[in-house]
Amino acid sequence: MMPSTVLLAFGQNSQSTTNFAQSKYEVIKTIRSLRFDLPYTASNNDRTHPLVYTFVKPISESWILNVDNNVSYATRPDAKTVIKLQEPAPSEKFIEIAMYGDIASNRFWAAVNTREAGYIRLYDKNGIDGWSATQPIIIGYDSNQGLSISSGAKVLVDRLSVNGFTLGSIAIYGKDDPNSPPNTYSGNISFEVLWGKPADSPIYYLPLVMLVGVGGVLIGLLVFKKRDKIEAR
Repeated sequence: MMPSTVLLAFGQNSQSTTNFAQSKYEVIKTIRSLRFDLPYTASNNDRTHPLVYTFVKPISESWILNVDNNVSYATRPDAKTVIKLQEPAPSEKFIEIAMYGDIASNRFWAAVNTREAGYIRLYDKNGIDGWSATQPIIIGYDSNQGLSISSGAKVLVDRLSVNGFTLGSIAIYGKDDPNSPPNTYSGNISFEVLWGKPADSPIYYLPLVMLVGVGGVLIGLLVFKKRDKIEAR
């Protein structure tokens, strides 16, 4: 298997690097949050060559990831975006979600892989029980409450114990076969990560379903925000 492309890699006090074809990205960082956008082409990578966003300092405390999917999908039932949250190597543990286009009735599935239990599909539904471009997908982990996943309208996975999860990287792809036609043709996907100990942030005391949109509001209100322009090298 070919090594994954490192899209962005950074920590709170480190420089970001990218060898992706796009020339510029904007990362908005605060003390306990960050946000970045990826173009629709991320969904056209295949599973052996995903785009990978790597944290220089993995997040081992409680964290929440908001995903806003605004891409336009090809009119094929297999057109999709897969997002894989991975622990740092050599761990085999990861959380994986997939979002399909309208032709597949907005199918959404979520899965977890652990060394002990292997790969388990936790949720797989479409239609009103799938995902919607009008609501963010929210994935949250806390050492006491476990893993939860929300579609914005409802909680899909509720407080599942995964025996710890350190967020090391986010991989994005869409194709199962490198020779498949493109999955997407326009739009972007926004990622927003918030983290911290529950005692340090009252948002972690809120039920997951109430956290829809909280990340976006916080980014706008936090005073100490920092905008970094990421130039391709």
